[in-house]
Amino acid sequence: MEAMEAGDILVVLIGAALIVGGVFQIIKRFIFLSTSCTLRVPGTILDKERSERQQFTDSSKRVTYYLTYQYFVDGVEYSKRRSIGKRQLKVTGNPGEITIFYDPSKPKRHYVSELKFRMLLTLTLIAIGVILLYYSFGNVILL
Repeated sequence: MEAMEAGDILVVLIGAALIVGGVFQIIKRFIFLSTSCTLRVPGTILDKERSERQQFTDSSKRVTYYLTYQYFVDGVEYSKRRSIGKRQLKVTGNPGEITIFYDPSKPKRHYVSELKFRMLLTLTLIAIGVILLYYSFGNVILL
C-alpha cells in the first residue's frame, strides 16, 4: 500500500468537511433547534435585498439575496440580517409577516419557519463528500 499524495489528502479533507458540515446542519436544524426553540412569536420582514457582486471584470456577477427581519420577546427587540436562497423564503400568510420559533432560555437563538431548509443541497454536499472519500480510499486500497 502506497502513501497518499498531497492532492489525495486534500480530496479526503474536502470530502470529510462536506460530510461533517452537512451532518452538522441537519443536526442543528432538526434536532437542536426544533427541540430547544419551542415558543413562537410573529416576526416582521423589514427588508429583502438583492446584491450583485462581480469579482473580476471578465467573470459573471454573483447574486446574493438578504432578508432582514425583527421579532420581539418580552419587550426586547431582536433583529437579524441573513443571506437566503432565491426561492428559500415561502410566505403563505400576510406578506411581510413570518413566524419565529425561539429558545425561551436564549431568545436570540431562533429559526424562521418560512425559510425552507435546503435539504436537497445539504444531502447533495454529503453525497459528494462520500464519493470523494470513497474514490480516495478506494484508490489507496487498490494500489
